[in-house]
Amino acid sequence: MSGQWEVVTKKRDKGSKLPIPKVNNSKDFKNNKNVLNGVKIEEVLPKSQVQSLYSSKLKENKLLDKNKPKENVKKTVVKKEKQVEYTKPKPPKSIESALNAIDVNEFKDVYEKNKNHFPEAPIVWLKELLQYLNQKVPIESHDPVFSTKPINYPLSVVPSGLNAIIEKVLKEAGKSNVQLFFDICLTSLATEMSKGLPATGYKIFLQYISLQEPTLVTTSIQKHVNLRNSYQNRPNIGLSILWGISHVGYKNFSSGLLVFQDLFLPLLEMKHYSRYVLTYLINLLKINKEKPLSLDELLLILNVVYNNKKNMPNDLIQELTAIVSDIKPSSIKQSGNIEILLKNINLNSNALYQTYLCDILVETFYNDQSTLSTWGKIYSKNIQSSAILLEFMSNNWSKIYKKINRNAFNSLITNIKSINEELSLKKRKEEGVKSSIAAIQKIEKKMVVEEKKGSSSKLLIILLLTIGGLLYYDIKQHGSWNESLTNKTLKEYKVCEYSHLVIDKLKEGLHWTSEKIEEQFPNLQQTIITYSEPYVELAINLGKLCRNAYYDIKERVLEKYPVVVESVEVYLPGIIENSQKMLSNAYVTSILYYNRGMDYLKNEVFVGQLSPENMQRVVIEAFNSTQQKATEYYHWIYEKVQTSIK
Repeated sequence: MSGQWEVVTKKRDKGSKLPIPKVNNSKDFKNNKNVLNGVKIEEVLPKSQVQSLYSSKLKENKLLDKNKPKENVKKTVVKKEKQVEYTKPKPPKSIESALNAIDVNEFKDVYEKNKNHFPEAPIVWLKELLQYLNQKVPIESHDPVFSTKPINYPLSVVPSGLNAIIEKVLKEAGKSNVQLFFDICLTSLATEMSKGLPATGYKIFLQYISLQEPTLVTTSIQKHVNLRNSYQNRPNIGLSILWGISHVGYKNFSSGLLVFQDLFLPLLEMKHYSRYVLTYLINLLKINKEKPLSLDELLLILNVVYNNKKNMPNDLIQELTAIVSDIKPSSIKQSGNIEILLKNINLNSNALYQTYLCDILVETFYNDQSTLSTWGKIYSKNIQSSAILLEFMSNNWSKIYKKINRNAFNSLITNIKSINEELSLKKRKEEGVKSSIAAIQKIEKKMVVEEKKGSSSKLLIILLLTIGGLLYYDIKQHGSWNESLTNKTLKEYKVCEYSHLVIDKLKEGLHWTSEKIEEQFPNLQQTIITYSEPYVELAINLGKLCRNAYYDIKERVLEKYPVVVESVEVYLPGIIENSQKMLSNAYVTSILYYNRGMDYLKNEVFVGQLSPENMQRVVIEAFNSTQQKATEYYHWIYEKVQTSIK
């Protein structure tokens, strides 16, 4: 074999004049452009066709060569033009700078152009303005709720010109279209954020509508709940949805609390949401602090504050507790509200929660005593919670006793005791009956103590007034203190001498103490005197003022006294004279019995070891021994101090 490839074909027909060509595999043959599938064109086609084919190819090549440089020139020119035309401007650094860079007239032209083209489609106007804002404010915030900014941000930094156009468009659109646009805007916000696109324009419109039309937003609350459920596992989108709706509460408290209950509260225990949920509630209460709360609203807030749930930031809980402590419901005098409060006491085991509700109920009892009878009527249905309330009253009885209506409370206690006796006889024991009985027993003991205190204080006041009146009458009758019977009695039993002795001893002790203090702390007394001098002067001035006021009152009394006496004599003749006689007789009688009593004590009681002489000796010995022991104790402490210093 020759080593070359050969083409095997069928037998040539007798009529065929064409020779069978051989395939040439040489390099020159392969490089030949006129070879088609291993066969030369000249071997197949006639010469005339081959020449025409060559001429047409040459023309095409020439045209291509002519066009090539021109295309390159055009391309380079186009490239240069493109580079000049599409130089990108620097993006804005903040939302404020981006909003301030917007041309108000251009924004207005977008609105007017779409209004002219689509006069019956306000949603189209709003969408175009929204897209324009998104393009002009291409800033993606890493904080979806703007926690470091004011509550009304970013609407607060929108220029007044843009704000006026937005307000105008929303008014012309109508409330129904605004409500529909809000839903569209909220859904589009979530969609765009899921794609990683900035959505500041959506937030501006959502914030504006929430503040201007809060009730329109809450009518579609279920749609918003469904949207939140779809994106709550993506915190940045979920927080943005909550933020967009949250502003309704800053304009309308009821709408804000509804949004909080339906949208925020279910996310309270979620780690990424708990801080924002509590922050929103704090802001809601601060902004609406003057608004009175209904009982349902108050209980909702209390259940959030005192719920003992996980993932609750302690700093926010403390702040919220401080705010809630000053909140009181608007009115709970109705019997239904009393029962609601009693039932809720037992629903939450938190001690602070129970104390708060008990405090509200007690305050209600102060203001309206009929609520105590209401409590007695519903006691049998709320025994356990009533036991907690009674225990609270027992622990705070010293404060409650002064304010509560005692007759109404006593009748309540009697009613509750009879109910407890009946329940104790039953085989099935009600929960809370034993606690209620124990609390009532504590209250009754404290009531007895308070009554004794009240009666003893009254007797003491009466006794002091009586003694003062007797002394005044005694001095006036005898002309002076030295001539009075009281002074003579005190001298007879040497009370004044003993008192002078005690005063002298006290002076000696004070002098000795002053010397020791001066030895240990030099110049201390002078420092105290210098520091206290202004205050002493102030006290002296106040004393002078009180003295002047006393003399003024005295002069007025002396001036008006005759007039008062005359008027009394006119309406009640002889009453003054009879009163003086009665007082004189009473005084003489009291002095008589006083002398008899003193004689009895002197002759029958204070004899032997209880005699005045023996008592005097014992008192003096006790005083001397006490003084001696005190001196010894001081020297012992002084020695210990000196030893420790050394």
